[in-house]
Amino acid sequence: MSYRRPSLYPKQQKAIFCPERYGIIEGSTKCGKTVACIAWILEQAMRGQRGQSYWWISPVYPQAKIAFRRLKRGLPENLYSVNESELTITLVNGSIISFKSAEKPDNLYGEDVYAAVMDEASRMREEAWFAIRSTLTATRGHIRIIGNVKGRRNWAYRLARRAEGGEPEWSYAKLTASDAVTAG
Repeated sequence: MSYRRPSLYPKQQKAIFCPERYGIIEGSTKCGKTVACIAWILEQAMRGQRGQSYWWISPVYPQAKIAFRRLKRGLPENLYSVNESELTITLVNGSIISFKSAEKPDNLYGEDVYAAVMDEASRMREEAWFAIRSTLTATRGHIRIIGNVKGRRNWAYRLARRAEGGEPEWSYAKLTASDAVTAG
């Protein structure tokens, strides 16, 4: 599979491609968290095996479609097949990247997932986090939890504070639009 990671600025790369299993990135609009996480989930799936699942989860279905279209646009057509109605991209190695909604958290249980991104996590119900965490348990899969800070009374904010405080296996980063501008 021929692939070249998009150009990322150092702070962005360090935040998203950290070695910790759980990464939480609080970021402003236009700081590059989405494009970096699209590259991250793709690279996780590229190391996968036939039939292994990798998930991108958004608060609502239309947001999941945005990430789906962005990834599809960035890949050479000979490296994947696509199922438009299921919002899945199957790579040539047989691993599957699925783009899902967190609107009904009960629909997120059951499958073994090898890596996931929760996009705009502070706009999801905490039950979605419980479901995703359970799908990653058996595989010891990694996750990136990204989004804007939306208040201080939500599960994503509380997790970010734990990660920021040095919780084992967790990484915390904050990215701003000015970080992206400063990096060029």
